[in-house]
Amino acid sequence: MAGALLLFVGCQFVFDDQDKTPQRIKDGTADLELTVTGRPTPETLAVIEKALVRLKDRDADGLADLAEDDEGAAKTAGGWVEKWGDAAQKPVVVDFDDDSIGTWITELKFEGERKPLLIDLKHKGGGKGDPDREIGVIMRPGYYDHG
Repeated sequence: MAGALLLFVGCQFVFDDQDKTPQRIKDGTADLELTVTGRPTPETLAVIEKALVRLKDRDADGLADLAEDDEGAAKTAGGWVEKWGDAAQKPVVVDFDDDSIGTWITELKFEGERKPLLIDLKHKGGGKGDPDREIGVIMRPGYYDHG
Protein backbone atom coordinates (compact mmCIF):
# COMPACT_ATOMS: atom_id res chain seq x y z
CA MET A 1 0.00 0.00 0.00
CA ALA A 2 2.77 2.43 0.91
CA GLY A 3 4.54 1.61 -2.36
CA ALA A 4 1.41 2.39 -4.37
CA LEU A 5 0.95 5.67 -2.52
CA LEU A 6 4.58 6.60 -3.13
CA LEU A 7 4.19 5.77 -6.84
CA PHE A 8 1.01 7.89 -7.03
CA VAL A 9 2.69 10.88 -5.35
CA GLY A 10 5.73 10.51 -7.61
CA CYS A 11 3.55 10.49 -10.73
CA GLN A 12 1.65 13.55 -9.53
CA PHE A 13 4.95 15.38 -8.99
CA VAL A 14 6.16 14.53 -12.52
CA PHE A 15 2.91 15.55 -14.23
CA ASP A 16 2.41 18.70 -12.11
CA ASP A 17 5.88 19.97 -12.98
CA GLN A 18 4.55 21.66 -16.14
CA ASP A 19 5.12 25.36 -16.66
CA LYS A 20 1.95 27.18 -15.61
CA THR A 21 3.18 30.65 -16.51
CA PRO A 22 0.35 32.55 -18.22
CA GLN A 23 0.91 33.06 -21.95
CA ARG A 24 0.70 36.87 -21.51
CA ILE A 25 3.77 36.71 -19.26
CA LYS A 26 5.67 34.42 -21.65
CA ASP A 27 5.05 36.52 -24.76
CA GLY A 28 5.65 39.90 -23.08
CA THR A 29 2.18 41.36 -23.66
CA ALA A 30 1.53 41.62 -19.92
CA ASP A 31 4.26 44.30 -19.73
CA LEU A 32 2.67 46.59 -22.32
CA GLU A 33 1.28 49.93 -21.19
CA LEU A 34 -1.65 49.71 -23.55
CA THR A 35 -5.05 51.40 -23.66
CA VAL A 36 -7.56 50.25 -26.26
CA THR A 37 -10.40 52.21 -27.84
CA GLY A 38 -12.82 51.02 -30.49
CA ARG A 39 -13.96 47.44 -30.89
CA PRO A 40 -11.13 44.98 -31.50
CA THR A 41 -11.74 41.28 -31.82
CA PRO A 42 -9.62 39.01 -29.61
CA GLU A 43 -7.61 38.06 -32.70
CA THR A 44 -6.93 41.63 -33.87
CA LEU A 45 -5.97 42.74 -30.38
CA ALA A 46 -3.57 39.79 -30.07
CA VAL A 47 -1.83 40.70 -33.35
CA ILE A 48 -1.43 44.35 -32.31
CA GLU A 49 -0.06 43.27 -28.91
CA LYS A 50 2.48 40.99 -30.63
CA ALA A 51 3.47 43.81 -33.00
CA LEU A 52 3.95 46.18 -30.05
CA VAL A 53 6.13 43.68 -28.19
CA ARG A 54 8.30 43.25 -31.29
CA LEU A 55 8.56 47.03 -31.79
CA LYS A 56 9.45 47.45 -28.13
CA ASP A 57 12.11 44.73 -28.42
CA ARG A 58 13.30 46.22 -31.73
CA ASP A 59 12.77 42.81 -33.33
CA ALA A 60 12.33 43.55 -37.04
CA ASP A 61 12.42 39.86 -38.03
CA GLY A 62 9.71 38.98 -35.52
CA LEU A 63 7.63 41.93 -36.68
CA ALA A 64 8.00 40.85 -40.32
CA ASP A 65 6.76 37.37 -39.31
CA LEU A 66 3.40 38.98 -38.45
CA ALA A 67 2.91 40.25 -42.02
CA GLU A 68 -0.07 39.04 -44.01
CA ASP A 69 2.13 38.94 -47.12
CA ASP A 70 5.91 38.49 -47.43
CA GLU A 71 6.28 41.09 -50.19
CA GLY A 72 8.44 43.83 -48.68
CA ALA A 73 7.67 42.83 -45.08
CA ALA A 74 11.29 42.68 -43.94
CA LYS A 75 12.10 46.16 -45.28
CA THR A 76 8.89 47.68 -43.89
CA ALA A 77 9.38 46.03 -40.48
CA GLY A 78 12.96 47.30 -40.33
CA GLY A 79 11.76 50.82 -41.10
CA TRP A 80 9.08 50.64 -38.42
CA VAL A 81 11.56 49.42 -35.82
CA GLU A 82 13.98 52.22 -36.73
CA LYS A 83 11.29 54.91 -36.67
CA TRP A 84 9.04 53.65 -33.84
CA GLY A 85 11.35 51.57 -31.62
CA ASP A 86 11.94 54.41 -29.14
CA ALA A 87 8.27 55.42 -29.09
CA ALA A 88 7.25 51.81 -28.38
CA GLN A 89 8.98 52.08 -25.01
CA LYS A 90 6.24 54.49 -23.89
CA PRO A 91 2.53 53.99 -23.11
CA VAL A 92 0.32 53.69 -26.18
CA VAL A 93 -3.35 54.13 -27.02
CA VAL A 94 -4.55 51.87 -29.83
CA ASP A 95 -7.72 52.91 -31.60
CA PHE A 96 -9.45 50.13 -33.56
CA ASP A 97 -11.69 51.19 -36.43
CA ASP A 98 -14.51 49.01 -37.71
CA ASP A 99 -13.88 46.16 -40.14
CA SER A 100 -15.82 47.71 -42.97
CA ILE A 101 -13.87 46.35 -45.95
CA GLY A 102 -12.21 43.21 -44.64
CA THR A 103 -9.34 45.25 -43.23
CA TRP A 104 -9.00 46.37 -39.63
CA ILE A 105 -7.53 49.86 -39.36
CA THR A 106 -5.65 50.72 -36.18
CA GLU A 107 -4.00 53.90 -35.04
CA LEU A 108 -1.25 53.66 -32.41
CA LYS A 109 -0.72 56.89 -30.49
CA PHE A 110 2.47 56.71 -28.44
CA GLU A 111 2.80 59.06 -25.50
CA GLY A 112 4.77 62.15 -26.48
CA GLU A 113 4.64 61.48 -30.22
CA ARG A 114 2.91 63.96 -32.53
CA LYS A 115 2.02 61.50 -35.28
CA PRO A 116 0.43 58.07 -34.84
CA LEU A 117 1.66 54.81 -36.33
CA LEU A 118 -1.04 53.36 -38.57
CA ILE A 119 -1.18 49.58 -38.72
CA ASP A 120 -3.76 47.81 -40.86
CA LEU A 121 -4.64 44.17 -40.36
CA LYS A 122 -5.97 41.66 -42.85
CA HIS A 123 -6.55 37.92 -43.05
CA LYS A 124 -3.51 36.10 -44.37
CA GLY A 125 -3.49 32.84 -46.29
CA GLY A 126 -6.42 30.54 -46.89
CA GLY A 127 -9.65 31.51 -48.55
CA LYS A 128 -12.68 33.22 -47.13
CA GLY A 129 -14.40 30.96 -44.62
CA ASP A 130 -11.21 28.99 -43.86
CA PRO A 131 -11.30 28.53 -40.07
CA ASP A 132 -7.50 28.34 -39.90
CA ARG A 133 -6.98 31.74 -41.50
CA GLU A 134 -4.89 34.03 -39.34
CA ILE A 135 -4.82 37.80 -39.17
CA GLY A 136 -1.63 39.56 -40.24
CA VAL A 137 -0.21 43.07 -40.50
CA ILE A 138 -0.22 44.75 -43.92
CA MET A 139 3.42 45.63 -44.64
CA ARG A 140 3.46 45.87 -48.44
CA PRO A 141 5.64 48.63 -49.90
CA GLY A 142 3.59 51.58 -51.14
CA TYR A 143 0.46 50.46 -49.29
CA TYR A 144 0.45 53.95 -47.82
CA ASP A 145 2.76 56.03 -45.67
CA HIS A 146 2.69 54.62 -42.13
CA GLY A 147 3.89 57.67 -40.29
